[in-house]
Amino acid sequence: MDVQTLGIIAVIVAAVVVVLYVWDRRTKQQTFDMMDAAKLAVGAGGIASGVAYAVGTDSISDVVETATSSVQEMFVGKPEF
Repeated sequence: MDVQTLGIIAVIVAAVVVVLYVWDRRTKQQTFDMMDAAKLAVGAGGIASGVAYAVGTDSISDVVETATSSVQEMFVGKPEF
């Protein structure tokens, strides 16, 4: 994945988080703090783009396959003492 795609994902997730935060505070008849909204947006955008980067790499399939075979062997393999 390129940086532009990760940036777009981060911005979209951040915008959705801000909208949901404001909507939640308005439905509860509470005031909203823009600093809290910004913290939520940066955190959610960063996590979303990080997950997209981690899942989007080419080597992730090799890592998942290795982990899956290790776990399967642990549960269905014969114990060796």
